[in-house]
Amino acid sequence: MSSITRLNVINREVKKPGLRGKINAKCCECIYDPYQEGSWRLQVEKCTSPLCPLYEVRPISKGGKYD
Repeated sequence: MSSITRLNVINREVKKPGLRGKINAKCCECIYDPYQEGSWRLQVEKCTSPLCPLYEVRPISKGGKYD
């Protein structure tokens, strides 16, 4: 993946209706590195910034939290 793919993910998410897409896009913009292991969602799930205002509403799997 490249930074262009990263921008594609961000643009796709930000176009979704409601706040969920915007939150996903911001989290992806903040932490996603396409050269690291895992999808953008997995990288966001493993976020270690509990002081971030979006931490509690970041996208996570239905299986549970990474706290």
